[in-house]
Amino acid sequence: MVSVEEKLLVNVLYKEEREALQGIDISNVNFENFMKLASRHLMLPALFFNINKKNLSHLFPEDFIECIKNIYSINKARNKILLKEAKELSELLYKNNINHIFLKGTALLLSNVFEDIGERMLCDIDFIIQHKNEEKVIKLLNKHNYFNSSLELYQPLFKIFKAKHIPRLINKNKIMALELHTELSSAEWRSVFNAKELINDFKKEIETIKIPSKSFLFDHCIYALQFEDKRFFNSHHSHRSIYDIYKLDCKKSLTIKNIKKNVYIKHYFLTIDKFKIFDIHIKTTLLSSYFDKLFRLINILLLKHLIRRVHKFGYKLTRIIQLFYDIKFSEHALNKISIHYHHKTLSKYIYGWLKA
Repeated sequence: MVSVEEKLLVNVLYKEEREALQGIDISNVNFENFMKLASRHLMLPALFFNINKKNLSHLFPEDFIECIKNIYSINKARNKILLKEAKELSELLYKNNINHIFLKGTALLLSNVFEDIGERMLCDIDFIIQHKNEEKVIKLLNKHNYFNSSLELYQPLFKIFKAKHIPRLINKNKIMALELHTELSSAEWRSVFNAKELINDFKKEIETIKIPSKSFLFDHCIYALQFEDKRFFNSHHSHRSIYDIYKLDCKKSLTIKNIKKNVYIKHYFLTIDKFKIFDIHIKTTLLSSYFDKLFRLINILLLKHLIRRVHKFGYKLTRIIQLFYDIKFSEHALNKISIHYHHKTLSKYIYGWLKA
């Protein structure tokens, strides 16, 4: 059941001005819960932008409007810095002949899908490079004061267990951290969505600012939520993700035919169908619903548990092997043991680590 607060959020974000109160008694709205809901979905800046654009401020308490206006202003100023630092990063990579593509929220801002750069909340500058350039880019970024203390220790010996991105790189003189990707998904999901999706973009001539197509951003937005945020295994939704899809306005992708052919995208739109945001209604039969649930159950059993456990154990096994070949890693491990686990033997520590 959709709460009155969420109905109001949906109407303000996605409907016309005249529909803002459709099916809502404003006297029943708890504005404290409304604020918490919008904050939980990272939608406070977008909420203020739409209230202001649609002339709806009279519906809300003055202190509420003032509060979200301040959050919007801070977020807009931060996003201006993000765009500046993203362009500086791109110029640095361009000068060093490194092909790169911006991803996620950074790509959405750079592609101008939002009417106002203050609408979208972001954490990092996400971009992807090819595996062959990973070491070169890390050295280049280290040279320009982007560091992470755990960077030297994160690399597993075998590529099959590689993470989709290296640990976040931080520059004390910059506002935004960098999230350097070599893959689009975690290891267990790469058979569905992987970096090969961008192979044609990487083949193109190197540009200072390169972003994927809207259709790719549409897919990545949904897959990131379904896979990395584990939403495929439940019926939870994210208004930040919905808002991204809404702003991308991918009419070619938003067809029942395209949605129904992919169980992950289908589940995404079935989950948000109750809001009636998109002009789509996916009819489900009892049989199709049964098979969709069965497929999700198989995914939960095989991917969420079995494969993740194998991946986790394999990752730890490579770490143990690495102890005997990597001097820095072994010194770090022994130092950690001596500080935190001085009362245990090395074998007990390793056993406990593997068990965890």
